[in-house]
Amino acid sequence: MRFPTSVLPCQMLVCLLLACLWGGHAVAADLPSVVAAENTWGDLAAQVVGPDMRVISILKSPVVDPHLYEPTPADARLVAQASLIVANGAGYDAWLDRLVQARRGPAVPVVKADGWTGWHEGDNAHLMYSLPAVAAFVGRFTAACQAVDPAHASAYAARSRAVLAAVRGVREQTVVLRGLVQGQPVAATEPVFTPLADSLGLVMKEQVFQVAVMNDVEPPASSVALFDEDIRQHRVRLVAYNAQADRPSVQRLIAQAHAAGVPVVPVLEIMPPDTHWQDWMHTTLKQVAQVLGQTIP
Repeated sequence: MRFPTSVLPCQMLVCLLLACLWGGHAVAADLPSVVAAENTWGDLAAQVVGPDMRVISILKSPVVDPHLYEPTPADARLVAQASLIVANGAGYDAWLDRLVQARRGPAVPVVKADGWTGWHEGDNAHLMYSLPAVAAFVGRFTAACQAVDPAHASAYAARSRAVLAAVRGVREQTVVLRGLVQGQPVAATEPVFTPLADSLGLVMKEQVFQVAVMNDVEPPASSVALFDEDIRQHRVRLVAYNAQADRPSVQRLIAQAHAAGVPVVPVLEIMPPDTHWQDWMHTTLKQVAQVLGQTIP
């Protein structure tokens, strides 16, 4: 049934507008909003807040390179209206820091993954692959939710326990796989996968090449030659590459790995859509197990 716009009650118009703004799902206007720099942290946040807050992730497309992202005026508006902000930190999403600094009005909590006590300046910034960092983030984010919205404190605590149980499930799977693959040499084109590789006890090679690619510069010729030789001589068991950061030197190495029969594992910094963090990690671990000739639950 259609109604002329002139006779639609004002409240109904607001609901329809919100439905358009939030992906076709009407959201109560008075719900606190959580703005996440990336959907990795946004998904974990959404699992904790449930129906009591709305979560908006700015970066949610696997084809976007987070290191090179330039925020838009729409992003600035989201941050300006947020009740709580979450990010990776560690210099990974410094563009969000600028938006937070430009906010007007009262300060709001900002929960960053680099707030984990195990991270230090200069450490690997890809904390979405660090299980201790994720667990610490969930705990600190839950406390921030309870401070912003104490009326639902017990609900946040209950959902947080469920998320932490899922993180423990990933950790248990990691321990099983570590017992099967630790000590094996692997390589990567960028240090995205490294925190998880460390948890598995894998020996990560080609560090100089990885840092250069992460910093958006061409790797030194010597590091390229070493990578070439390690692939040709099968001195690495797999090559992980960041599917979101493509460049000719990376493409050539991946083609060489395929030609040499060295398994290639694509990894991402932004999760695929409609995925939970724990499912993403389980899938990644199973991929690694498979290419290393192992099977895990």
